[in-house]
Amino acid sequence: MAGAAPAYEFLDHRALAALRLVDSSGAQVRVPVAITSEGVSIVHKRHGEAAVLNAPGLAAHADAFDKVPTTPALGSVTVQLDLRPTGRDLAPRRFALALPRTSALAQAGTPGSLFQPVEIELLPAAGATVSGFVAALSVTLRRADDDRRIEGALVRLKPSGGRPTARAVTDAAGDALLLVHGLPLANPGPNATVLPDIAAQLDAIVDPALARFTADAGLDLARATPRPGPPINPDDLESRLGGSATPPVAVRVGCGLTRTAALAWSP
Repeated sequence: MAGAAPAYEFLDHRALAALRLVDSSGAQVRVPVAITSEGVSIVHKRHGEAAVLNAPGLAAHADAFDKVPTTPALGSVTVQLDLRPTGRDLAPRRFALALPRTSALAQAGTPGSLFQPVEIELLPAAGATVSGFVAALSVTLRRADDDRRIEGALVRLKPSGGRPTARAVTDAAGDALLLVHGLPLANPGPNATVLPDIAAQLDAIVDPALARFTADAGLDLARATPRPGPPINPDDLESRLGGSATPPVAVRVGCGLTRTAALAWSP
């Protein structure tokens, strides 16, 4: 007698959002990234791509095809995603995903459309490998009154010429690595001179409720003990506290160069 034919179960499911993970250069991430969120169902398609299949309060949306529910309102449900990349080049982060997204075909090309992936930038880790013609700036952030290192702060580098801002979150040692992509090898200077670098402005944003402050003597313990709570959401820090950033510090960065800088934050 022939063996029984294998049985397969097919599930029709409508994704709530597609995710595309990119690095600071805008390239799709090629390493595994664990994405977790309480009560949220996530499937990984390939490295750098995932889909959210279900979320609390949105079961009706996940099962709807012909007629999409009108409640809750578009973008009214925020799902907190915690992303933890493997390796040493990318830092963990939290991302706030607004759901539901519109499925209207007339809006298929808009950023809030279900047919457009949500792009999530994974920032460089302090210990990332720098290669090629990337301009790199290694920054150490300390608290001004007691010189303690600050973990969980957002550091920003704004190159001149309207180039995109580079961002990174400080680690247990208060260190962050900022990467600027696409700089030319040489830049015009005054009096028809040629310069190997360009000017930039450096600042930091600190939320004392989320940051951890460590004296040099306790650095080994801090490195061995993860900061309590979820990963930092750099977008949230920037939107809430961008106006209270440290005074900008003038620095210079150049293509293929790795330089260092120090910042101090006053409570």
